[in-house]
Amino acid sequence: MAGTDKKRHFGALCIAVVLGMVGLKASAAERPYPFAMCSNPNILSNPAYPVKMLDAGARLCRADVTFPSVRPKEGADPGAWNFSKLDRMRELRKQHPQLEFLVLLGYGVPWAQDERYASVPGRIGSPQRGIDVRPVNAPGNLYGHYVYETVRRYKDVTKYWESWNEPDLAGHHYFKGNGADFFAYQKVCYLAAKEADPSCTVLFAGLCYRNVEGYLASHKLPAPSPSPAQTCFFEEYLQACAKDPDAKRHNYYFDVMNQHTYSRATDAYDYVAIVRKLMRDYLGTEKPVWITEMGFTDKGGVFGGTPDDYCDYVLQSYAWGSLAGVERLFHFQLDNSNGHGLYKGMLGDPKPVLTTYCDVLVREFADARLVGQLHGTKGVGFLEGHSPYKPDWKAGYNLFEFRSADGTRRILMAFTDTAKPATVKVPAKAAQATLIDRHNVRTVVRPKNGAYTLELPGATNCTGWPTANEKTKALGEPEHLVGGATCVIVEELR
Repeated sequence: MAGTDKKRHFGALCIAVVLGMVGLKASAAERPYPFAMCSNPNILSNPAYPVKMLDAGARLCRADVTFPSVRPKEGADPGAWNFSKLDRMRELRKQHPQLEFLVLLGYGVPWAQDERYASVPGRIGSPQRGIDVRPVNAPGNLYGHYVYETVRRYKDVTKYWESWNEPDLAGHHYFKGNGADFFAYQKVCYLAAKEADPSCTVLFAGLCYRNVEGYLASHKLPAPSPSPAQTCFFEEYLQACAKDPDAKRHNYYFDVMNQHTYSRATDAYDYVAIVRKLMRDYLGTEKPVWITEMGFTDKGGVFGGTPDDYCDYVLQSYAWGSLAGVERLFHFQLDNSNGHGLYKGMLGDPKPVLTTYCDVLVREFADARLVGQLHGTKGVGFLEGHSPYKPDWKAGYNLFEFRSADGTRRILMAFTDTAKPATVKVPAKAAQATLIDRHNVRTVVRPKNGAYTLELPGATNCTGWPTANEKTKALGEPEHLVGGATCVIVEELR
């Protein structure tokens, strides 16, 4: 066995031990296992794919099984539909029972399109006709019938269903309508799924940056874009939901709120803060929040960085998501087909970030809960009017404290938020600790005068909209999508 393979095998064994501990305590703590991952269709055909996903530490896989794949041709008989993807998922569940699936529904095809959207260009975003037909699982309600039959037939495969993907994306690529239009589809998805399996979990559609930027622009707050959306998709949905007399009785037609975020690590806090505020304002309550897509490209560019930046992204975004109370975070993705992979190519050589994800993030934080943020700001602070391109919100460095479920391990994460290095004194609770860098290099450190001294390098990633062209420079200064090199300290308290 090659040296790299030995390290990866050892890392997988360590993760297995940690996950075993999590499994023993999860029911008591009522905390879902946080690490999940998106896949491309190769998980259904490449036997190595689910194995490598599990080895990385993910236990829930988001996979597409959409209307166009199940109902590519007109016909109301479910026996003639194409359920091959879900049949394959059922086989994978038997082979790898520890790997669960979040199934993405949604999308449309021209033959099923509601004529009200015929004038809007595009194919995959076509909303289905018959959405107002009742009962929701009647054949005349094309989307509801599809959701009902899919969930009914495969409720042994998964309990997690996502209504649609990024219906707020610019250009109506995935959905030819606004948030008010989408209300009927989310409602039907929820009711049909619950009719088929009352115990299932229905997620709201995965919303992208446009939802957040639309909220900021429509509420006269600085948006981190030169051309933000002018309306907020989720707010439009909630306004329609408020008019429905049955919405509260049906949990407002979603069990889990769903947001996507890429590139800027702090977005895992700021984006979630906005959707939480919307839920409080319109529903008077908050639902659990999952981030079902998050990632970073290590090929540079306006919204990317270096391989080291990618390593810092997976650690720092987890800290920000934890501060926001996110239950599950889906990394996008394992392979590099979209430039965000943990592996090169289609599960070729591992990237440095795989070690960070597997041997630092999962190994140290799978069985940990956030105690609190000991220093720093709560993200950028979009709701407070701050901009990532104007540094008045920055505190110099951020420090987060986590604690293992059994209380025996204290885990600290620290990194700068400016280009200036910082020397940080961290109070100790043990005689020594393990200092871990982003590449899983581990060093024993001991406190002096009751504190560890951390020398935190300044942030080096410098990008964002203001670097793009003269027009966007008006937004402010280039930003740091991630902070400086991340330090993790682990203390054993027993």
